Amino acid sequence: MYISGRDEPKKATRPRDAERTRTAILNAARTLFSTRGFANTGVRDVAELAGVNSSLVGRYFGSKEGLFRATLEQLIDISPMLRGERCRFGADMVAAFFDTQDASGPLAMMILSAADPAAHAASVEFLQTKVITPLARWLGPPDGEGRAARLNILWSGFLTSWKLLPIQPLAGARLAATRRWLVATTQAIVDEGET
Repeated sequence: MYISGRDEPKKATRPRDAERTRTAILNAARTLFSTRGFANTGVRDVAELAGVNSSLVGRYFGSKEGLFRATLEQLIDISPMLRGERCRFGADMVAAFFDTQDASGPLAMMILSAADPAAHAASVEFLQTKVITPLARWLGPPDGEGRAARLNILWSGFLTSWKLLPIQPLAGARLAATRRWLVATTQAIVDEGET
């Protein structure tokens, strides 16, 4: 006796790739937060760009603020740069700016989101814990924290003037001279503690 459905093979279901979904959401969030800011980016916008259902954003990140924080967590981390040779830090750091497709993305994301108190607080927190504090510890005395702050000011100013609010003197052939200056200035701040 044949009962419909009982002997039919089960349809293969495609398992959800959680890591791929999470990565797609983070990539979409990075794109939107760094071009629109926090206030002008909705969870549905992120989900649409990621090609997922908006409920998955909540499942993985809890809220838009949680997604913003997770995106910052993914983007901001100076520790890999601190593993190189100290005498090459300036050259290596500046090379990262020039060689990274979207070097100004995290800065744009933080600047465009500064009007929202929660996003602003998260940006300041991650900048302190993921850049200033580890860099200050690596720089050491004298005044590691002050030197870390000066480096951050230098790099943020450069990236803003080069990518976010581009100024003419940083275009074309002059950029090579600016790059050499940035390497030398970065390295000089690093070397302030050397005897």
